[in-house]
Amino acid sequence: MIDFETVHRTYLKGSMDEGGWSFNPVNPAKPRTGKHLSTHQVFSNAGLGVALYLRNDFEGARAIKVHVGLKLVFSRKVKGRFLLQEDGQKISLTLDMGGVRGLYAWLAGDTPNFSYEIIRPDAPKKQLSGFESDLEFPLSIRAFENDSDGSARSILVGLADADIFHLQLHCLGLAKLLYPSLSDIALLAHMKPRLKAAPSCHTTIVATFQANMGPELPERPSEAPMHPIPISDGALAELDLEKAKRAVFAVGKNRWPRKDLATIEEIQNGPLDAMDRFVKAGNAGDFTEWDKIYNLLHPSRR
Repeated sequence: MIDFETVHRTYLKGSMDEGGWSFNPVNPAKPRTGKHLSTHQVFSNAGLGVALYLRNDFEGARAIKVHVGLKLVFSRKVKGRFLLQEDGQKISLTLDMGGVRGLYAWLAGDTPNFSYEIIRPDAPKKQLSGFESDLEFPLSIRAFENDSDGSARSILVGLADADIFHLQLHCLGLAKLLYPSLSDIALLAHMKPRLKAAPSCHTTIVATFQANMGPELPERPSEAPMHPIPISDGALAELDLEKAKRAVFAVGKNRWPRKDLATIEEIQNGPLDAMDRFVKAGNAGDFTEWDKIYNLLHPSRR
């Protein structure tokens, strides 16, 4: 298990003196190699190595910068054998937070496809794309690289449900490493893709759990449209934290088919604006984000 706060404090916080910035080397034994905090290996029609990766830039023996990213290494499968690091045609990419945020949104089903391009001076152009496929895998991800001789190559990897889950956790792990003080709920809210602003509209949202709400909803949602639970104290953003928590509980127990208490409590531990979003979505009948929290807390029940 990664202690994100300790790793952040040890390697990502530098010190300044007259010589400039200095950082603790992430791998003192092999300073130029870097360090993998967490890894996962995908074995399907081809190989895909996934890692939370740290490395330093040096001036002499002094670490002057630290780089953090999600490292992806694509390799071929030839005659039933995974070549992995022995593959001379492997494609290696390291995604920053911008690329990871887009990758996570696609893996979570928030966007139908994913595309990210890496262009650096004096380095071959690399591109990553993800899409749904009609093959045996729910999702497929492809790495593309231009070689120095002008030719191009690509490797396609199919992702099973378990691989998608591990990739999602590594995306969240990078965000947690960069911002360890944020709660899991806040991180999930920030990982959502940005949507264009919609025209202003009036939405009725939940405030308190009232005794006269009536019986709980059945485990399967009704076909009939559901009316928002009424409130009398105005928008959730104006309510205090305790009322917001009661609103989350009311929606979770009366509207959400799963009614999972651990998930409800996790949402209640988040910031007020995140609870606002969860309640609004629940009142609209959209429990996508609720289910994501549930799946993270109960991976064996996916």
